[in-house]
This record gives sequence, C-alpha cells and structure tokens, in this order.
Amino acid sequence: MTQPPKSSTFYERMGGDSGVKKLVSAYMRILQSDPQATELLKCYERISLERYETRLGEFLSGWLGGPALYQSNHGMPMLRESHRSIRISRSLMIAWVGCMQKALEETVEDPALRLHLAGRFTRMAESLVNA
Repeated sequence: MTQPPKSSTFYERMGGDSGVKKLVSAYMRILQSDPQATELLKCYERISLERYETRLGEFLSGWLGGPALYQSNHGMPMLRESHRSIRISRSLMIAWVGCMQKALEETVEDPALRLHLAGRFTRMAESLVNA
C-alpha cells in the first residue's frame, strides 16, 4: 500500500490553522507556567499576552507556509526590528526555545517534523540574540 504524499508546507503538515493555534496555545501556557521561563515572561509585561499570542499565531502562519496573516494585518514581519527594544540575551533565547520545544512535543505528532521545526525555531531565535 502506498502512503499519500506529504503536504508541501509545514503549515499543512502541522494541521493548518488549528495546528498553529494548538502550538501557540501550548507555548503560551508553558511560557506562563514554566519556572525556567520567568525571566522571559517579564519581557512581555509591557504588552498584553493576548496581543502577543495573536501576533505570534499570525506570524507563524506565514512563516510555516500558510496564509500571510501578519503581513496582511501589520505589514512585513521584521523580526530584528520588532525585537530591537528587547535586549535578547542568550539565556532569554534558550528559555524561548525551551518553551517552544515543549509546545512542539505536545502538539506535533510527527517526530521528523517536530525535530525539523525545533531546528528552524532555534535558528530564528539565535538570529535575534544581541548580547
């Protein structure tokens, strides 16, 4: 028996909009409850966590190959520029990646996809470290 071909985008392979929402929801819950994320959570005191959750979902939709929601609603997603006001240390980056990896473990069943996405998230986060 042949298997159906894999979907062409990470967005589709994750389950589309519902998969991205599950990932973001898990990430937000972990961010707020993981003791290792305390320093990271403080970075969001200036903005609403609800706003952050919405924008993260919009960004990830396009970044994973789905609809470009962030671009449609806010313009080009310029990660380095939008994070300029936050001094992103190596420890903050590690905390962010840790929360995201835990969220991936909870929400992405395919081990190969989960590993690939963890690598992409890590590289993205590393590009924002400024200390």
